[in-house]
Amino acid sequence: MPSPEGRRPTDWERNTAGLADASWITADMAYRRRALAEVGGFDERFRRAYREDADIALRVMAAGHRLVRGARTVTHPVRPAGFWVSVKTQAGNADDVLMRRLHGPGWRRRAGEGPGRFRRHLLTTASGVLAAAAYGAGARRVAFPAFVAWAGLTAEFAAARVLPGPRTPEEVTRMLVTSVAIPPAATWHRLRGLLTHARAGAWYGNRAVLFDRDDTIVHDVPYNGDPARVEPVRGARKALDRLRRRGVRIGVVSNQSGVARGLITRADVRRVNDRIDELLGPIDVWEICPHGPDDRCSCRKPRPGLVTRAARRLDVDPSACVVIGDIGADMRAAEAAGAHGVLVPTGRTRPEEVDDAPEVAPDLRAAVARALALLAEGRSR
Repeated sequence: MPSPEGRRPTDWERNTAGLADASWITADMAYRRRALAEVGGFDERFRRAYREDADIALRVMAAGHRLVRGARTVTHPVRPAGFWVSVKTQAGNADDVLMRRLHGPGWRRRAGEGPGRFRRHLLTTASGVLAAAAYGAGARRVAFPAFVAWAGLTAEFAAARVLPGPRTPEEVTRMLVTSVAIPPAATWHRLRGLLTHARAGAWYGNRAVLFDRDDTIVHDVPYNGDPARVEPVRGARKALDRLRRRGVRIGVVSNQSGVARGLITRADVRRVNDRIDELLGPIDVWEICPHGPDDRCSCRKPRPGLVTRAARRLDVDPSACVVIGDIGADMRAAEAAGAHGVLVPTGRTRPEEVDDAPEVAPDLRAAVARALALLAEGRSR
């Protein structure tokens, strides 16, 4: 990191210079594609360039790989930043919550991170809130010591940022103002992270769940070509969103023999599927078999064609897929492709199909939960 000439670095420049000693800077690392694919790539829940590098490094090492230090020099100039940049960066506190959820309370040590200042930020914020609330309620005996605590903590924080810097009037003003704003901003983003990532689990960017369409994610309307008649089964949107939050790719594999019978057209199928996308959120891949039972195609379930094509388009191995459907043909297609199968019986599911199914779930919600468990078992092998 180039140092400024003729003066001490500003707070922002010192923060940027810290990248030179950071352990996992993605822009200065090279991963084998195989290793990235094995762990599912970058966790897309990290929405900013912060912590996503430490997360993927920890996941790669947990998968049994080694990170080896090389030797090269990279010049990383400090980009311009506005007055409030140090306040805006507090959004990373939400990512710290996700890191703890994914890697446990010891993640900072394993990632080479220091303890941070969040506990002091929380204490500063609590003191300020207590002082304001007590003063508003007329409880001066409580308000005064709380204010003194807030002022002392804020002054210590501001001094720690001002003293190493150039101490110009502009920099001192910026440090004083932002030192007041940072503790509540950090606390707010930490609370936001606790709410957002309360149920966060492992990232499955290289896994997929493939659904049968009719009577699995939408109620069956025989040979339906009318988007207005599409009705999702209970809990379908929540079930699919649960997979999306974990990075699981979603596909639909569906026999539509009404096309071969002349009862509906391919355009009708597309319109119905588009309506399903509107109601249940975007499906990553649609694979439809338009053939009839006597056409001897390779795609019509129970043959594996739909499953293998969907997996190939998603760049996922069939063994890393779970097929959820309501009849035995769905389960046999999954088995033939090398995928897992989970049956959700309906009124048209025959008893022998239930008996032969590798996994049975009472409803779609339970089927998705079981699919996640199967995907987790696959990751641990």
